[in-house]
Amino acid sequence: MEHKLIFVEGLPGTGKTTISEYIFGVLIEKGVQTELLLEGNEKSPSNFCDISGVPKNVNIGIPVHKCLTIETENYIYVNIKNSDESATQLRKYDIGDEFNKLVSVQEYVQCTLEWWQYWVNENVKDSILVLDSAFLQCPINEMILRGASDAEVVAYIKSIAKIIHPHNPICIYLRRESAKEAIDFAKSVKGKAWAEGIDRLVDIGCPDLFERRFILENTLLSEITSIICTVTGFDWSDAEARLKRMV
Repeated sequence: MEHKLIFVEGLPGTGKTTISEYIFGVLIEKGVQTELLLEGNEKSPSNFCDISGVPKNVNIGIPVHKCLTIETENYIYVNIKNSDESATQLRKYDIGDEFNKLVSVQEYVQCTLEWWQYWVNENVKDSILVLDSAFLQCPINEMILRGASDAEVVAYIKSIAKIIHPHNPICIYLRRESAKEAIDFAKSVKGKAWAEGIDRLVDIGCPDLFERRFILENTLLSEITSIICTVTGFDWSDAEARLKRMV
């Protein structure tokens, strides 16, 4: 394939995991070297869970190089969970906690974009990478919940698109008719615990989170090559037909 990065995106309840696994299966069956990175995979470029991005020009009083995860030009990224150093000292730079007010939107953007550039340099090689929620969902969620404006979100995603551009990325976007339809469907199939968790997230973070995401995501699809697939109920036939022609 000509695309080294295949991003599968859409609101919850659109079938991102289903389609990501479908693409992965088809490519593997064809003998194509492929790696699948579902949402939450520690190798995903947008997974910052328990990661602190410590600026190199800041002395936090502990030898962060002893628990080094990744180092870029301006940051040292530390896995807090695996660190035997003071978690309290590192938590103030936690970029995986969207409610961490000690990291401003501007600092978050600079820190995570350096991470993205490092990730591309280290991981985009021979295999095709199929990534669930890494280009739009996770980055937009993080930005909105940190209080970013729509203009800041757009600028951030455009910067990510520029970083990944040399590897000819493509986005498979799964779209239901509205944000409400997608979330209602997700709640019906993912269960009570998931639904309650989403309601708490929205109540605490942003009441119109998914409505904003729906608009922003459809606005930003033009930043990389995209295929928009219509999803209705449990019917993913439109996506599967388009993808068969692609792969």
